[in-house]
Amino acid sequence: MQKEISLGKRRLAAFAMLGSLLSAGTKAFESTAPYPSRPVTLTVGYPPGGGADTLARLLARHLAKELEQDVVIHNRPGAASNIAAEAVAHAKPDGYTLYISTRSNTIHKSMYGHFDFDMASDLAPIGVLAKVPNVILTGAQSPISSVADLITLAKRRPGGVTYASTGVGSDTHLLGELFQQHAGIQLLHVPYRGGAVAMADVIAGRVDLLIFSLPGALPYIKASSARPIALMSSTRVSPVAGVPTMEESGVRNVNLETWFGLMAPAGTPASVIVKLNRAVNAVLAKPDLRDALGAQGYVVPPRARDTVMS
Repeated sequence: MQKEISLGKRRLAAFAMLGSLLSAGTKAFESTAPYPSRPVTLTVGYPPGGGADTLARLLARHLAKELEQDVVIHNRPGAASNIAAEAVAHAKPDGYTLYISTRSNTIHKSMYGHFDFDMASDLAPIGVLAKVPNVILTGAQSPISSVADLITLAKRRPGGVTYASTGVGSDTHLLGELFQQHAGIQLLHVPYRGGAVAMADVIAGRVDLLIFSLPGALPYIKASSARPIALMSSTRVSPVAGVPTMEESGVRNVNLETWFGLMAPAGTPASVIVKLNRAVNAVLAKPDLRDALGAQGYVVPPRARDTVMS
């Protein structure tokens, strides 16, 4: 019996040692394996169907070919995309969890004091992807067909006209506040977790207006289920060339383009950041991707190397 117990202990110790060796070998392989050796995740802070999501999916398709690995999308909406940003900031800094950042993230500390991360120190920039104008939309059946109509109605019913945004602290929320100040009107803000979700209520007439990125709005505009009344940009853009700017509509200084970038957790190896930056530059230089992005309202930097963030 004593011999059996002793033999059992030796076997157990052998298995434990073997497990340690296998674990150490796996970690050594992971540290020496060329990046990327498994799928890469792009985290998006908005639901499917919005501007950030559309961009991520177009980018993922081309980036997968460039990196020779699958690139998958993970939508994690909430708090104007800051829930997703926090999750990526706390992810393992190995280059396999990336984040589609937006302008909204740059003001998260002033708008959301409870998040346990800092945009500047906890996320590392890889590259700027594109900029997009925002647009004011109404439902197709809405009596509002111009900015002049909107201002007239809002002055007649202070606080009685509702506008939806993609969340408190988002670009679209701030644009709504800016518009009210410069137009001298009072609107009621209704925040949503993403523009695609808000769009359903605008189309149904439950909310009067939606301020949304043009790429996210374009499918609804083309389907005539939503009506664009003004672009919140300095110039008109080709996908909706007939839509006037805010300045053309009589309201000045209400221009704020949304930008999208690619980021990784701070501490990600410099070699991985460089490889990702080069891959992003390479795919953004491809005419087919640039044309696809341009057709949906994205403005890609003139030269791919201008996307470098250092």
